[in-house]
Amino acid sequence: MSKTLYLNVFESVLGLIGATPLLRLRRIEDFFGIECKLYAKLEFYNPGGSVKDRIGLYMLRDAMEKGVIKPGGVIIEPTSGNTGIGLAIVSRIYGFRTVFTMPRKMSMEKELILKAYGGYVIRTPTEVPPHNPLSYYKVAEAIRNYISSLERPIDDRELRDFLDYIQSAINREDTSVLKELLDIKPRGNGYAYIPNQYFNPANPKAHFETTGPEIWYQTNGEVDIFVAGMGTGGTISGASKYLKSKNPSIRVVGIDPVGSVYHHIKRGLSLEEAMKFVKAYKVEGIGEDILPETIDLELIDDVVVVDDQSSFSMARFTAKTEGLLIGGSSGSALYGAIKYIVDNGLSGKTVVVILPDTGRNYLTRFYSDEWMIKNGFTTDDETVLKSLKVR
Repeated sequence: MSKTLYLNVFESVLGLIGATPLLRLRRIEDFFGIECKLYAKLEFYNPGGSVKDRIGLYMLRDAMEKGVIKPGGVIIEPTSGNTGIGLAIVSRIYGFRTVFTMPRKMSMEKELILKAYGGYVIRTPTEVPPHNPLSYYKVAEAIRNYISSLERPIDDRELRDFLDYIQSAINREDTSVLKELLDIKPRGNGYAYIPNQYFNPANPKAHFETTGPEIWYQTNGEVDIFVAGMGTGGTISGASKYLKSKNPSIRVVGIDPVGSVYHHIKRGLSLEEAMKFVKAYKVEGIGEDILPETIDLELIDDVVVVDDQSSFSMARFTAKTEGLLIGGSSGSALYGAIKYIVDNGLSGKTVVVILPDTGRNYLTRFYSDEWMIKNGFTTDDETVLKSLKVR
């Protein structure tokens, strides 16, 4: 059968965001013995390598339309890395400078990518609660407050010196500096802006207007089950809202790490109660220790909880089986999708799973056997995954 190739030409990198391919994972289907059509939405085809490019574009366009960021302004965002990359790319096109606060557990690859796009990166402690001045949420607010208090654009040298001062305070765990900045009332002058992916309605809107319609079109409306990880919740909530508007019987399955609050809240616990079960985990980009406004748990029918080992083994196995170098949260989503199919004895269904980002961000992490062993994981991926096989 002949294949026609359409070559599109765009005026900027922004035109490359979205319209990602859908790929059937036949080798994965065969290995696990599942009798469903399993499709992966390959979000690492976005120019920044992740699904977060979509919300980077939507959040900054929304901010510019509302006038909350001005030319010469600074975009500040607490991020696990991928949203920062999306914002960095869009900011390069629109002429904004960028500062990203990121927990230390996130990969060095992500930090280097952010810096390659001209962003500044502040590293914060990983295991601190969200309200702690040292958390990446609060550090972002402190930076925003200071820059906006100047009532003028901050110049590059001044910004660099200030950020060096903040990083030094964090390294010393000197909360007094941050508390002082947090006491400053932020000015809405457009010189400093936090898009705040956790509370920005443009986040789920991006997926309601792009990701959801793409999946509906690509499957000819025949999708039965939609699976996605839950981080800020924007992807799963926005896409699910669209898909359920087209067919309310579509089942939506959320994937959550063991140490996150979502699966506890979904089963009826309050956030305060769920926080008692929060613990550290290695997989990046999904799970939360807060309840963002960007997630709508009512749109999620079921939740599958996946641990680090299963996530990493699935990602590593997928690279060797399907030729797809995927991230850890993609491994989580794919493992959770297969577990859901197997545990529920499903057959004849069309399942679409979001693979959020590329494995190139994690080459020195779980794609390294040395790192896996050092962190207490096995590298015998097939043994880890064999329990999922249909007998």
